[in-house]
Amino acid sequence: MRPVVEGARSAGKALALLRLVAMHHPHGLRLTDAIGLSGLDRSTVHRQLACLIEEGFVDRAQPSKRYRLGIEAMQLGVGTAAMRPLVQRFKPVMEDFAQRSGDTVFLMVRSGDHALCLHREEGGHTESGLIVEPGIRRVLGVSAVGVGVLARLPDADVEAIYSRRQPEYRTAGISLERLRDRVEETRHLGYSQAPDPRTGETRGVGCAVRLSDASFAGVSVAALNARMSAGRRRELGGALVEALRSFEVCAAG
Repeated sequence: MRPVVEGARSAGKALALLRLVAMHHPHGLRLTDAIGLSGLDRSTVHRQLACLIEEGFVDRAQPSKRYRLGIEAMQLGVGTAAMRPLVQRFKPVMEDFAQRSGDTVFLMVRSGDHALCLHREEGGHTESGLIVEPGIRRVLGVSAVGVGVLARLPDADVEAIYSRRQPEYRTAGISLERLRDRVEETRHLGYSQAPDPRTGETRGVGCAVRLSDASFAGVSVAALNARMSAGRRRELGGALVEALRSFEVCAAG
């Protein structure tokens, strides 16, 4: 069984790198960043990326030499059209919050250890600093919805995710203790909140709901800190919880 186990591990490393490239598409991922974020050694990263390039899942842009998604990955991405019914289901709520708040509203779903952005609605106070667009992934706990998802999981699962994704959490400046605090705060409040890990100048308020035993989705509102006072965060958080209540389903068992 040893060759099977080793092959599975190798495939896991390649898939982890493919996810990293996807998270940084279309800006591209540098080799040094791929090494740091993945926690793998240079030779392993280089070998796995070379394999992904050969198979067409990753492309190396010139002259920057940054890694981006290749044509094969793009073709697989067409399958996300199946997500359209989900977007349409949440769209009325998102449009309502964008209009009422004047801020940018995001729809995120859980994708493994990450939150994937499916859709965004612009309000009248759209900020250029909000770079999250459909297709962008962030490790759970970085975005407001990602924190909301973790709050719905057992503590053991939260710690396991942190252990698997330590390089990504370190890049975002989130320790395990800080992640636990965010999760506990969310469980207490009923809604989640998270600052932008890059600049700290914007903040999101969100709510995650269970769509099935293992799938979660959520909506968040993001704006500059000046527009996100504690009182307004409470107001938005409470409104999101109420608006998404009907989307929630009970877990089996």
